[in-house]
Amino acid sequence: MKFVVLRGEEPPADAVVVVRGGMNGLEPATVARTATRSLDAMGFLGVSVFLALDRTLAELCSSLDELARYRQVRVSTVAAVRAAGFAFLATGDRPHFDIVLPDVDAGTLARLDGAFDPPVPNPGRRP
Repeated sequence: MKFVVLRGEEPPADAVVVVRGGMNGLEPATVARTATRSLDAMGFLGVSVFLALDRTLAELCSSLDELARYRQVRVSTVAAVRAAGFAFLATGDRPHFDIVLPDVDAGTLARLDGAFDPPVPNPGRRP
């Protein structure tokens, strides 16, 4: 397990847009696998996301290779993810965050999936 580097910044505002790459990025099997890898590596069940803290969704998606490679993205807001019962950790480089999961039970994974809109074409995808 490695140490998790947390950025010392204020929690994101409720209206901030949250983005997860890929149309399958929130399927239960994918989330369970990702969260378990996070637990093994960093000591918590987490799912990687990016937040549009100071730019538009299109600007965020086009500025990060991690997002630009996906044909589709899933989008939410900080408020919707919090309302579903999840917290954010400011991990890695800004604007990366992890959504913290209490477990990988079916109900938890369904709540996370329900906090996001259906997949949409990636507005920042490069041809």
